Amino acid sequence: MSSETAETTEPAATLDTHGPWVTGVLALVVGVAHLFYPELGFFTFAARVTADPGLLLADPRPALFVGSGLGTVVGVLLARDAPDRRPYYLAGLAVFVGYVAGYFAWHLAGHGGFLPGREPLRHGRSPVENVLTHLGSDPFAAALLAVEAVVIVLLVVLLDRAR
Repeated sequence: MSSETAETTEPAATLDTHGPWVTGVLALVVGVAHLFYPELGFFTFAARVTADPGLLLADPRPALFVGSGLGTVVGVLLARDAPDRRPYYLAGLAVFVGYVAGYFAWHLAGHGGFLPGREPLRHGRSPVENVLTHLGSDPFAAALLAVEAVVIVLLVVLLDRAR
């Protein structure tokens, strides 16, 4: 085997060894962040369910944050020892694309203006200005969105390599 071949296969071997681990850790961070997100995580979900479950119809984000966060954590733990991780990569891809698409849909539509009985709230801005303003004013959400995008890329790569 020539030295060129060894050098070109080394990054692939590193990706196969460390890629699932790095992706899993980043996915766990995102899952736990959604579970305990300050305004929309478990404690808000529990408070709304206790006070009036109908509140979740007007703003389903706490239920979605808790459900997807819990699903992400459980999925990563199950995928760790799975003989075939492809179904977990696909499920993770669906959840993480949902996170990113959901963020943009929520803010582009004026805070859920697409939901029945809910008027768009855009703060007097265009939809794009609304998204950019929210990203700029919430560094935690912006960082989480960036990590979600990285996980999407990693899951696509891992899914491709798992064929």
